[in-house]
Amino acid sequence: MDSTLPKTAMAENRMTTSHILILPEHLANQIAAGEVVQRPESVVKELVENAIDAGAHSISVVVRDAGKQLIHIIDDGSGMSRDDLELSIVRHATSKIRSIDDLHAIGTLGFRGEALASISAVADVEIRTRRDDDEHGWTLHVQPGRQPTIEPSGGERGTQIIVRNLFYTVPARRKFLKSDLTEFRYVSETMQKLALSRPDVRFTFYDGNALVFDVQEQDVAARISETLGVDARRQLVPVSAEEGGIKLTGYVGLPAAARQSRSGQFFFLNQRSITSRPLAHAVVSAYEHLLDVGQHPVFVLYLDVDPHRVDVNVHPQKHEVKFDDDRTVYLLVQQAVAAALRSANVIPSFIGDLPLAERPLQSLPDGVTGTSMIVNRFTGEILPPTSVPSRSSWPSSSVPTGRREPAFSSQSAAGYSALFGSQDDRRDNGNPVFQLGGQYLVTSSTDGVVIVDQRAAHERVLYERLIGRTGDSGRAGQALLFSVTMKLAPSRLSVLREYLEDFASLGFRMDIGADGVVNVHAVPSEVKAGSEEVVLEELLQGLEDTGRLPSEQRRDALAIIFSARQSVRRGDRLSADECRSLVTDLFASSVPHVTPRGEPTYIVIGIDEIVQRFR
Repeated sequence: MDSTLPKTAMAENRMTTSHILILPEHLANQIAAGEVVQRPESVVKELVENAIDAGAHSISVVVRDAGKQLIHIIDDGSGMSRDDLELSIVRHATSKIRSIDDLHAIGTLGFRGEALASISAVADVEIRTRRDDDEHGWTLHVQPGRQPTIEPSGGERGTQIIVRNLFYTVPARRKFLKSDLTEFRYVSETMQKLALSRPDVRFTFYDGNALVFDVQEQDVAARISETLGVDARRQLVPVSAEEGGIKLTGYVGLPAAARQSRSGQFFFLNQRSITSRPLAHAVVSAYEHLLDVGQHPVFVLYLDVDPHRVDVNVHPQKHEVKFDDDRTVYLLVQQAVAAALRSANVIPSFIGDLPLAERPLQSLPDGVTGTSMIVNRFTGEILPPTSVPSRSSWPSSSVPTGRREPAFSSQSAAGYSALFGSQDDRRDNGNPVFQLGGQYLVTSSTDGVVIVDQRAAHERVLYERLIGRTGDSGRAGQALLFSVTMKLAPSRLSVLREYLEDFASLGFRMDIGADGVVNVHAVPSEVKAGSEEVVLEELLQGLEDTGRLPSEQRRDALAIIFSARQSVRRGDRLSADECRSLVTDLFASSVPHVTPRGEPTYIVIGIDEIVQRFR
């Protein structure tokens, strides 16, 4: 381009050739508002959090038409000066962080400086504010695409924000809002979370002229009781624990307070409501043997963590957070809740203080998507569904269809006695154990009658026995008098090659010939004589169904499949000694109440229930 051209000509030339334009500010704000302001509930959340950050002790919220027509927030916080008020609706203007160091240690609920700018881009906004020392306050009016106006006004200390006609400038967004009933439910749930997050703040909530709730400043138990409608004295158990600078407090509900949905589950981090599936699972894992399928425990738990150790800037709505040590937080929550339930005599006393299994992967359904998710109990990590065998790969029989399962006969009794071991060196509660219906083992404890599922119990025992053999494959394997020769299909042969070291760690000793023939020289001692080929085929089938796994998860998957295939079946008859040994081994394991696949191993019928049945 000729540099001698006038500047206006250069600008015109650029405009005719450029396809990239800078959007007008009001249009850019409307686009950005889509992330911050998704529905009326988002507006209520952002504005109430601003009021809390301003040091308010009393906050009132009024909504009309579920917030579509009007949202009115009133607080008694610090208020704003005229200059601050003018900047409050400018994007990325904030009083809460000053540098990158502040971003790494966020101690306030808001920090991005986006809320008011986003709201004022999609609604009529009026802000009235006054500080204590000012002679008068100020009122700001702003509409999308127009210059704001500021004028003096009266009023008491604090701030009022009135949001009218939400999304009237973006009809498409307003069109896709749900019904008033649904949108109001979202607002109510958020107000419930906010009220629980700060029991030291009074919250008043109105739906039009109707008072929804008015909770005064109170202690945590009273706030939970009033907000959730539970009897704190009869239905809640206090939780308190601290480790590594992480403090956990709050309450969990007794099993009788369980609900049919997760509506009573709340986590707060540094007084911020968060969503965390791993931490929720840490709580639920303490209830696994206490609740029926479809029941969900009630809990309100508060975590206090150094802001430097957690990142809250990972989600547009700041619902999700990232800890610098997920494992410590997970274990603290799981163990603290379990300890609280034991203190309330909810968890049977004969279990004692149970540490987690070394590699306790568990599959459980995700209520949101309906698919399965895999949780590592030890770390709290959510793993892909392909990380462990799916339930479809666990047949009810330990041999493929068309083959007859070996009967649990008198000839195999000696093998099972050796399998379960002697009682001399085991913990023993001294109570008799007998078999019921060929599938359950019944004993007693101070809590009542304990009924053990023999298949599930044996699965847990086998799993922990296999997992405990790390680096001890020489002793784990039982040498065969005559090697077993097998010819495998190419697909299974490739699986065997990939998992060969993992098979060896469990006690298998095999070599693979150039022609694909496999010679089996030793197997785990739990494998029944004569079933070596069947067992190996089943394990390879399970691994083939599972798909490719990371190397660190292969041995666990193999142990899970093996324990499921080799456990005793329902209907297998056990001798008195075998029954007793199995129950003893179960409660000597790390996680006796569930199988590695998350199925319950026993139930307890309490003394109180028995007494009631006789009345």
